[in-house]
Amino acid sequence: MRIALVAEDYYPQVGGVPEHVHNLALQLNGWGHTAHVVTSRMGNYPDADFVRRVGTSRVIYANGGVSRVTTGWRLRRRLEDLFRAWRYDIVHVHGGLAPTLGLAAPFAAWRAGIPVVATFHSWFARSIGCRVFRRPLQRILDRHAATIAVSEPVVDANARYFRANWDVIPNGVDTSFFRPNGRQPTDAFTEHPRLLFLGRIEPRNGLGTLLDAMPHILARYPTAVLTVAGDGPWRGYYERRAQELGASVRFAGQVFGDRPAYYGSADLYLCPTTIASFGVTLLEAMACGTPMIVSDNLGFRSVIDGGEEAVIIPKDDPTVWAETTIALLGDPERRAAMGRAGAAKAARFAWPRIARAELAVYERVLGRSARAAKSPGTDPRYVRAPMKTSVMASTSR
Repeated sequence: MRIALVAEDYYPQVGGVPEHVHNLALQLNGWGHTAHVVTSRMGNYPDADFVRRVGTSRVIYANGGVSRVTTGWRLRRRLEDLFRAWRYDIVHVHGGLAPTLGLAAPFAAWRAGIPVVATFHSWFARSIGCRVFRRPLQRILDRHAATIAVSEPVVDANARYFRANWDVIPNGVDTSFFRPNGRQPTDAFTEHPRLLFLGRIEPRNGLGTLLDAMPHILARYPTAVLTVAGDGPWRGYYERRAQELGASVRFAGQVFGDRPAYYGSADLYLCPTTIASFGVTLLEAMACGTPMIVSDNLGFRSVIDGGEEAVIIPKDDPTVWAETTIALLGDPERRAAMGRAGAAKAARFAWPRIARAELAVYERVLGRSARAAKSPGTDPRYVRAPMKTSVMASTSR
């Protein structure tokens, strides 16, 4: 099978969508399929051989953080030429209905006679764009052969504006890459307690809450260190805010291949993100056996779902974050149990399982398209998928 995985967000930008798309491509190619990541140019970056870049990526600021759009002359035509040249069986758009690849790629695929699958990754409380352009966007959505959401909250957010038959297929984690490194919960007593923030440095990820909590944590554990792993346009602002905390806060910059080492060496992973559709970093930390304190938002709740691997607390209360951190640092047995529970849950999200669910959608779409092609007067681009349940329904609820 030949699959084009179209993504506005991809490396060198890090985040949930790039991780999802890259690992899905790796898994599909490993099974003998031809999966290409189709994205836009973001400067000189050493790409994998399955990456194809069209147009130029531009940074915009939306929904409390950084987003991207692709610009370029005759972008839709260039995408169509690429799709035709590689004779893809499926075009799978990540970021359905989002400008610009989320809209340009489906039209290019339909002109080339290729069915489109779209995965929706984002949760939002409301959208002026969806409300204003509901009708034309609904007509576009109706032409998709299948629609996927990474979580039930993403379905709920889009259901305010659109009708669709959803497959819920979550993000995955590479459990061969993210795994425990041997640090024991009692090490916090013999060494300095290690706290970790890992993510893009932007307001919606809540780093300010942790910086406000650190003086209370240091009053109980004076040698505690918060490592901030990540980068972003707000890094300088948060570095200035952290100056009064001295060496207790360390900015490590953007991390990539060494992420397992950061998770594995932390006594606690602190994730105060305010807006989330899922929680890829939660899966990464769980796979490394790292206990977590996470903010209370719909996306994180869909991952944790009452599990013992994390403590969920209010997202913007520094006092509660400090008290919860202090309590867990003083309870190595509970942290050990949290780490074991996290590793067990992460196994449910291992990429082979997630990729098989994606592949099942492709096979269903292609089977339906082949049948429709044999029926006079039926255009497979307009055939809709039947209602599906979550791929994780049997294990995560």
